[in-house]
Amino acid sequence: MSNHSKKMQRDLKTGLVLGLVLLIVIVVWVSTRPSPEEKMQDLQKADYQQESPNQPLWPDISGRRDTLSTTPTDKTDEPETKDSNVPDRTVYEQAEKIKTQKFHIVRKGETLYEISRKYYGSANNWKKIFDANRNVLEDADKLTTGIKLIIPE
Repeated sequence: MSNHSKKMQRDLKTGLVLGLVLLIVIVVWVSTRPSPEEKMQDLQKADYQQESPNQPLWPDISGRRDTLSTTPTDKTDEPETKDSNVPDRTVYEQAEKIKTQKFHIVRKGETLYEISRKYYGSANNWKKIFDANRNVLEDADKLTTGIKLIIPE
């Protein structure tokens, strides 16, 4: 047997041993990891555990002035019979609906009448679109292709 063949056999054996060791490490690592169900249970437990019972789970937002109502929806005149390990969860209602804004990109040859008919079902509301876009439109009869128009409600 040549020197080259012996080196190849030794390299093959070394590769097989290293592959087997790597396989064993992976099997041990996978088998000792928690299952997805156990992870979910741990997350649920963490939601209900606090360092101190008076510390809230989230920051106080009662001083913010936005779309959240600061009036809790929980009834306070009912007798308190809750478990002391479960934190108080106050639900806030949204004060008003969030308005979405429609836009339209002008295509070649389009008019405000056509755009009005498309969004409102009538060409009579063209002035509504024109008034909402006076910052980008100088003349209602001259629309620039590619311009972005606000479509008011």
